[in-house]
Amino acid sequence: MNTTTGTEPKLARGWSISRVQSCLDSADKDSLLLFLEQRYMERFFEPIRTLKDSPHQFQGYGFAIMALCSLLIESLQCYRYGLPTTYEPEYRYSLSAFTPPREYEISANEHKKGGDAFNDFFSQDNHKILFPGVDGNVFYSAIRNGLLHQAQTKQGWRIRGDQPVVWNATDKIVDRTRFADALQKAFKEYISELGKSAWDDDIWLKARRKIWWLIQLSS
Repeated sequence: MNTTTGTEPKLARGWSISRVQSCLDSADKDSLLLFLEQRYMERFFEPIRTLKDSPHQFQGYGFAIMALCSLLIESLQCYRYGLPTTYEPEYRYSLSAFTPPREYEISANEHKKGGDAFNDFFSQDNHKILFPGVDGNVFYSAIRNGLLHQAQTKQGWRIRGDQPVVWNATDKIVDRTRFADALQKAFKEYISELGKSAWDDDIWLKARRKIWWLIQLSS
């Protein structure tokens, strides 16, 4: 593997672009799993834990936690898609400048929008267990879009931290702590699924394509 330099961009702590590319080129599945775990831990789960553990977290940190959760869901679902974006114009502009190897090419009929990502995420059988009752359409429009575009929830939804369930559709309440915990379990299940799958299985073909595009867009 290439040696990490002090100036080379890093995709995670200890993971330079060249190191991740080397793992991709050599089909080093185990190392790529370690990379993904490190990247998601430092970009999502450690910040979420810091917010959850803060003595002031009941004074509004739920917005920050759920905003991170929303980013995480879309990113994680893009690994299952093997896509670098859910924003259609990017394919026509910035992404069109790249010439990917055949295995990393993306056909137009594979493109997904943000709403698709949330619907597909919450429609997975294991996620129905982790997030009982969560409606992908409602979450996308009322939670995700509200927080990321206007720093507020929409349609009367509230974020709390003291609920007996993850999702209360009747009272329109999502429990930030239960939701974040379930999301970390969903990530661990994805990593476990990758670990049990062969390099050329579809789940890895998609993950490899996503990682290749991550490298290009981070260089």
